[in-house]
Amino acid sequence: MALEVRSRSILRFGVFEVDVREGELRKQGVRIKLQEQPFHVLTVLLQRPGEVVNREDLRSENWPADTFVDFDNSLNTAIKQVAGGAGRFCR
Repeated sequence: MALEVRSRSILRFGVFEVDVREGELRKQGVRIKLQEQPFHVLTVLLQRPGEVVNREDLRSENWPADTFVDFDNSLNTAIKQVAGGAGRFCR
């Protein structure tokens, strides 16, 4: 699936559009609700098309170094929310 950059704040992939400035994921103009952390994970992945983004990259981009969380669980939950949020609208 190709990534199209409309402006610095709009990223398009397939029928989806991410407005980084507004913090919104949309499918054909319909807003898909995502919590803040999953949205940030998605934007990191979209901003690096064709690259392998490892867990450490995602940690450093999304969780401050002085934050103490169960990173693996938090990242897994964020990925599930991204996949589940978009998946509900793929039919």
